[in-house]
Amino acid sequence: GKRDHSTVMHACKKIENEILGAIESDYIKTYVQPKVDMRSGKIVGGEALVRWLHPADGFIYPDKFIPVLEKSGYILDVDKHIWKSICMFLGSRKENNKPIVPISVNVSRMHVYHGTFTKYLCRLVEKFNISPEYIPLEVTESAFTEKEWDLYKKMHYLQRKGFRVSMDDFGSGYSSLNMLKDENVDEVKIDKKFIDTINDNNSRIVIRHVISMLRELGIDIIVEGVETKEQADFLMENGCFYAQGYLYYKPMPIDEFGELLEKQQK
Repeated sequence: GKRDHSTVMHACKKIENEILGAIESDYIKTYVQPKVDMRSGKIVGGEALVRWLHPADGFIYPDKFIPVLEKSGYILDVDKHIWKSICMFLGSRKENNKPIVPISVNVSRMHVYHGTFTKYLCRLVEKFNISPEYIPLEVTESAFTEKEWDLYKKMHYLQRKGFRVSMDDFGSGYSSLNMLKDENVDEVKIDKKFIDTINDNNSRIVIRHVISMLRELGIDIIVEGVETKEQADFLMENGCFYAQGYLYYKPMPIDEFGELLEKQQK
């Protein structure tokens, strides 16, 4: 009991103490998982993800450090670092006439309490001369329930500036349907848990109806965690064509993602 607790506390402190140095030393790496059109297999976008390449501990995955950073507020620094690296990547490719696709970035709910992130994002796209629709903003469904009004105002502001807002983890919380009624999102990202049970008849009914409802609302749909051809076929039969998942690509370092885009263009 007590010892376990102190071990956990110690691990958390270590993460907090090391994170800013890790960002400065470039140990916080930007990875991208491609998003594909399942009909053609063509890459139509990507999602920016984070990996921590620790000099002593090797690769640290986000589920180990993101929750800690969300509690302490350092997540703001990590997010900004990733946003900037995505904008640099897209900006330099655009300048060199290389193909680009939208790469979505995560906006942690901590940002909702900090008003400055909207200006920061607007400055970034200006500085690197890219149009805002190239960095869609993924906001987890749970963020919408916390300080709803605040978040809505900020998201509307960004949408007016040309950013697209994607509701991440759709279907993992209780409030999904309510929010769709009230909220103006451009895209919904269906949670992996939704399609893991695709063999179950009830699940199929729910997924089928969710897809048709979102299409009727005019909201774009992407599904994450697609791992089998059976899942992909079922989704396509029901009018959902965009996905990310191991069936297609794992997350990869951002430069590798760039190389894939060039290969695809040939």
